[in-house]
Amino acid sequence: MAIPAWPPGLPDLIGLVGSLGTSQLYEPPKTTPMDDGPGRTRTRTLISETPRSIVLMLNRDEFEIFAGFVRRTLNKGARRFTAPVRLSSGRRGIRTCRIDGAVAEQDLGPHSRVSFTLRIYDW
Repeated sequence: MAIPAWPPGLPDLIGLVGSLGTSQLYEPPKTTPMDDGPGRTRTRTLISETPRSIVLMLNRDEFEIFAGFVRRTLNKGARRFTAPVRLSSGRRGIRTCRIDGAVAEQDLGPHSRVSFTLRIYDW
């Protein structure tokens, strides 16, 4: 099954200025205590996945596209997808992503402000 792509009628997942950020650049390593000697530290996963806070301002038509994409195509955010994102270099690039947790929407009349955490693979 092919990975769906971010709809072309929506803005890139760059987010509003000042909305981008991450609480951690990578998943911290896990330390296991040992009975004899120092603990053993290792990475938790083999996949590099960086969480980014995203806030988008969408007009009514864009919001309808976004809501349909997240609800139907992504099965309420359960599936991965490819999207244009801001890379760590500051440039734009296509990466595999997934929405982590809930998507919040604030109704601002002719616009909707949506916010969510985006997990970007190999950011």
